[in-house]
Amino acid sequence: MLSNRPEKGLDLLDAMVTAAADRASLHLPGAIRFAKCDGLQINEGFSPPDVEIEAWSLSADQQAIIVSVFATGAREDGGRTTAATGRFTFTTLTGQREYRA
Repeated sequence: MLSNRPEKGLDLLDAMVTAAADRASLHLPGAIRFAKCDGLQINEGFSPPDVEIEAWSLSADQQAIIVSVFATGAREDGGRTTAATGRFTFTTLTGQREYRA
């Protein structure tokens, strides 16, 4: 499957997860853990220095948060286009979590 991945996709995915984790850290107390990723789409030809990344909280409580991340890049005509999107779930590291990702 490695032959099917976008050339710069792993760098962009790393930047997206980092942005999502930063957003999750603002909402969850203490240490957090990455629980899952949904709806990931990475388009070819984009890398972290060339994109703008936005992270938005979709839903959150004291034990978990779902963060939506959008990366946009420049088009040849001067506009912007979607470089990547994804939803990332983070949870607290407490042993008595009610939520399971």
